[in-house]
Amino acid sequence: MVDLRSLEAFLAVADSGSFTAAAKRLNKTQSAISQAIRQLEDDLGVVLINRGARVVSLTSSGELMRDRASRLFDEAVALTSLVREHGKAKLAELRIGMVDSFAIAVGPALIRSMLNESVNLSLWSDLTPRLRDALNERRFDVVVANDAFADEARLTRIPLLREPNVLLLPNGPDWDVSTDDLRALARSRPMVRYHPPSYLAGRIDAQFHRMNVQLSRRVSVDSSDKLLAMVAAGIGWAIGTPLALLRSRNLLDAIRVLPFPGEPFYRELVMVSRRGEIDDLTRRLAATAREVLAGPIGDEIGAMLPGLRDQIVVPQPHFPE
Repeated sequence: MVDLRSLEAFLAVADSGSFTAAAKRLNKTQSAISQAIRQLEDDLGVVLINRGARVVSLTSSGELMRDRASRLFDEAVALTSLVREHGKAKLAELRIGMVDSFAIAVGPALIRSMLNESVNLSLWSDLTPRLRDALNERRFDVVVANDAFADEARLTRIPLLREPNVLLLPNGPDWDVSTDDLRALARSRPMVRYHPPSYLAGRIDAQFHRMNVQLSRRVSVDSSDKLLAMVAAGIGWAIGTPLALLRSRNLLDAIRVLPFPGEPFYRELVMVSRRGEIDDLTRRLAATAREVLAGPIGDEIGAMLPGLRDQIVVPQPHFPE
């Protein structure tokens, strides 16, 4: 009989290509992962993983095992979720991580909807790369991030929002500058940007690279609040999103919000959880988030930035994996 925990350890190594990464993902020691897979091999009487090479690879038996075991493990996890849902049992704990702009705008509504789902609720905000790590390491059950983690296996992904990136300038006489040429602005004035670990920082840098935009000076911050405060204080210009602007409405009189000067590019928010564990709950949470984003939040953005309302898209409720 195949043990599900050993199967989970094997799949984690097969997906990540590393015993170390698998141990981190499952929040176990590398020794425990190795022992679990060795026990699985002993039970089956075959070798599943080539251990001699520097890079972990699967034997032909291991490849067959991964193909079949992935479906088996997903179905076993889904069965637990299905039985829990059927019995309307509350989760002992539900831990959700969000990017900061979403946490402030939609977090309270999600917390209210979660009160009937779990005995204990925990909410964190963090950068997308760290949310990804926390989900993989089972420190979070659900995350709302700027990335769908398309290269990760066995995740449920539900898109929530697509919004345009906009240009943010201080609203003062010293900043009466042309915004038609982003390259000229980047050469002459400092930019306030997110720290490089941020997913948005990488996206903006990639867009600037395509446009051949080179920054002369930069100020790096770790949150939307700080970014907007720096712009409002006249420190520099920035790239932001409408949802982030809702966090600091008191600063809007000191900030000019303009369309991005160039080919538009967008920020997408996605709700992600481990497939088969709490899929139905994830869908309910996503439905609540979409209602808030399409209703009250969309109305607020429309009143604040009327010209951008039509560019903010909340996807229709279909739930791709």
